[in-house]
Amino acid sequence: VSNKLMNGMGGGKFEPNGSMTRAMLVTVLWRYAGSPTGALCEFSDVSGRKWYTPAVAWASENGVINGVGNGRFDPNGKITREQMAVILFRYANQQGINTGKRGDFGKFADANKVSGYAVDALQWAVAEGIVGGSSEGGKLLLNPQGNATRAEVATILMRFLENVMK
Repeated sequence: VSNKLMNGMGGGKFEPNGSMTRAMLVTVLWRYAGSPTGALCEFSDVSGRKWYTPAVAWASENGVINGVGNGRFDPNGKITREQMAVILFRYANQQGINTGKRGDFGKFADANKVSGYAVDALQWAVAEGIVGGSSEGGKLLLNPQGNATRAEVATILMRFLENVMK
């Protein structure tokens, strides 16, 4: 919030346990990039009049996002932990940052649940110390398809900015 990347949810509340949407995450990265303008949005479910339209257009134009298929972005869809890793991975690549490091998934009990498209991105996020997993029932989990809360996104973004974008 103090870096003007994330806003509250109204009424003076941040809602740390609230859901983070795909549009919210892309908007945070767009703000970090300086809120560039001029990109055209070609997703059928993103109109020209939404608060997130310039951010989604910018992210699409720069290869940070691909959408969810059938020409859609699903802006109000809850962001999963693996989707977040993929978006950060693509953003780092777009910025010319070396994303070649890969972490070992062997320590995560649910590593086999990572979607194929997200394996490289999550292995990179683990190697960079961006994602560390959570301990549940004595097991270390990535929870790749789990929805990321606003607090989790804020923490992961802080690590991303400190470890990767420094």
